[in-house]
Amino acid sequence: MHNTHTIELRITPLARQALDHREEPLCVYLELLFSCLIRKKTYFIPSPHQDSLLLDAHISSVQVWFRAVGSKTCSITDQPVQDLQTFPLKRTDAFIPRWLSLDYRKGEWVGDFGYIL
Repeated sequence: MHNTHTIELRITPLARQALDHREEPLCVYLELLFSCLIRKKTYFIPSPHQDSLLLDAHISSVQVWFRAVGSKTCSITDQPVQDLQTFPLKRTDAFIPRWLSLDYRKGEWVGDFGYIL
């Protein structure tokens, strides 16, 4: 069974210009971390984790991937967390982001995602 999950993509003019100059699609990885707190983080990486779920952003130049993860230890930091495990979600739809905003500032991709449209 394969469900298609969509996400609203919000792109700034600078990000759209940077996308137009890329030869490969931009791979955006959205991570929702369950630890002692919940943290959301956007990464721009060459390829997603094998447990990631592909979201449909309705644009071929952007691939959006989502993964909910959990950690064995409590970590309140913005640094990468070690030993992440895919978090088993019972109701996937409740945790999949509804929107993603992309910007391109000073030669770097910047992204944020959220749940309320």
